[in-house]
Amino acid sequence: NISAFYYDYQDYQAFSQISTVQTVVNQDATAQGLEVELNAAPTDGLTLQLGASFMDSEVKDIRLPDQATFVDHDLPQAPSVSANALARYEFPLGAGTASIQGDLLYSDDFCFTTLCAPVEKEKGYTVANARIGYGAPDGRWEVAAFVNNLFEEEYRVYAFDSSLFSGVVAGVYGKPRTYGLTATWRFGAGYE
Repeated sequence: NISAFYYDYQDYQAFSQISTVQTVVNQDATAQGLEVELNAAPTDGLTLQLGASFMDSEVKDIRLPDQATFVDHDLPQAPSVSANALARYEFPLGAGTASIQGDLLYSDDFCFTTLCAPVEKEKGYTVANARIGYGAPDGRWEVAAFVNNLFEEEYRVYAFDSSLFSGVVAGVYGKPRTYGLTATWRFGAGYE
C-alpha cells in the first residue's frame, strides 16, 4: 500500500509562549508526505510487515518568547521519517501453536512543540520488542512472554520548556526495558 498526502491548514492551532502564559494561536501550516506499507506471508507461518512514513511540514510565523522574532517550524511531534517492522513465525508444537515475534519502531528527530526550544528537540531513536507464545491452534487461548524496549533505548514521549518562568523543563520518558508474561482467553463464537 502506498498513499501520498498534502494538507494546507488555515488557522492551525499552535501553542505560543507569551510572557508566562502558554496561549493557543491560529497559524497557517502545511504538511505533505508519503506512507508506504508492505505485508507479506512468504511461507507458511511467516508474516512480515514493513512500514515507513516520510513527511515535510511547516507551521508559519511562530512567535518566539522574546515577542519580536517570528520563525517557521515543523509541526510538533512530526518526524520527517518514521518506520516500523515486524516478523512473526508460527509453527505447530505438540497439541498447539508456538510463535516467535520481533518488531522495531524507528523515529527520526523532531520537536515536541511548535516553539521548538532546544530542550524540546528529541533525537532519533529505535525501540525493539520481542515475544514468544504458545496457544491453541484455533486461537481461543494463548500464553506468552515478552520483552519491550529490548535494548533499553532512552527517549522522551513528551517535553515542554517552562524554564522562562519556572526554571523547569518537563519531560516524560518512554518506558525502560519491561518484561512479563500474559495469558489470554478469548470468549465468543467462531473458535471451533
